Amino acid sequence: MTSTTRWVGICIVVSCIGLVGFFFLRTPAVPAHTPVTNLTQSDDSSVVVTPVDLIPPTTATNEATAPTEGSPTTEAPLSTEPITQPISTPSTRSLARIVFAADFASDGGCADHSETDACDLFTATLNLQTGEVGSVKQITDTSVSESYPVWNPNGSVAYASVFETYTKKFLHFVNLTTSETGRIISNATWPDIHPDGSTLFYVTSDTHLLMQTSLSSDGLNVGTSTKVTGSKNQEDPDVSPDGQSIVFHQIGSDGAHGVVLDRATESTVAFSDRSGHCAFSGSGDFVVCDNSRGGGLYRRTYTNKTLGESSLFVADLKPSQIAVYDNAFTSCGGTSFNYPTFCGDDTHLLASISCNTDTKGGVSFSQLFLIDVSGSTPVYHAIGNDLADAFDGPGKSSWTVDCLP
Repeated sequence: MTSTTRWVGICIVVSCIGLVGFFFLRTPAVPAHTPVTNLTQSDDSSVVVTPVDLIPPTTATNEATAPTEGSPTTEAPLSTEPITQPISTPSTRSLARIVFAADFASDGGCADHSETDACDLFTATLNLQTGEVGSVKQITDTSVSESYPVWNPNGSVAYASVFETYTKKFLHFVNLTTSETGRIISNATWPDIHPDGSTLFYVTSDTHLLMQTSLSSDGLNVGTSTKVTGSKNQEDPDVSPDGQSIVFHQIGSDGAHGVVLDRATESTVAFSDRSGHCAFSGSGDFVVCDNSRGGGLYRRTYTNKTLGESSLFVADLKPSQIAVYDNAFTSCGGTSFNYPTFCGDDTHLLASISCNTDTKGGVSFSQLFLIDVSGSTPVYHAIGNDLADAFDGPGKSSWTVDCLP
């Protein structure tokens, strides 16, 4: 064999090995985590906000009819067994957008829901892995208080409850593309949106009837409102990720109780323990509620539309414990969770933590926290403090939040 022939043979063998390697390398692999960049405060400081009072209400009929008897309600038991919390697989997502209510002009502005506390709406980016915030932008500036913001799934419209007085509220929208704001439903509070953006759920601000109305594709107009249930004194609806169930809490003579409604059958199941504001997890496999008596956040499984027993999910922290993340809590008489919501998965939870002035629950101020519950011990990020610092406001009061993954 000549040296030329030998070299040709070697080249053929190497080429074959290279082709085999090429095809192996072309096999799809699990994508690596992409670092998040550009998490700085927005340079756009020229947001124009139209005063709410200058925008006329929509002409849709929003009056609720007289209540009728609701469907029979069964009761789910309270567990006395030790906590057996399955740990969900942590999300690999990083960046989310949040809309939240805050008063960065003072420390206690959002605590009492009054019509003069100037709790306005803001948006920001949130890194779910690190808790880092960025692009903080104020999107409303009114003389009244705004709370309970929610996103439209299209990401270009947000909604919130506006407090004309403590008992008189209306819903308004904010078009983030044009900066236009406007009243969308009178006598309304506690909005939530169906995951496909087709329906707006809310509660009447006078009798607290749970209502629903259709939404236009752009999210700026509504149809005629109809009752979801026939009972009064219902608050804070949260729609499941599949749109088939709603969790809310019902005020009764013995306090507040969580209730899950199956929209298809209109049947309801009530929690046996006292529960406050509730939210579905990102998968819809369980519900988490704050507790009207304090003590932390409580969890119930919800599989095949069957509600499980209650177990402690995240315990309240002592002021000295939460002060590790935000030293403003050092002088609090106690702390409590309020208005939990998940950020598109089962492991990243957003909630307000209130500084109670005494053990009876009087609130001095509230701050937003991101809580990573993927491990056996929750990891806290004091995003309310960071949001205020990023906005460079003298106050740090932040109250309610919604997340757009």
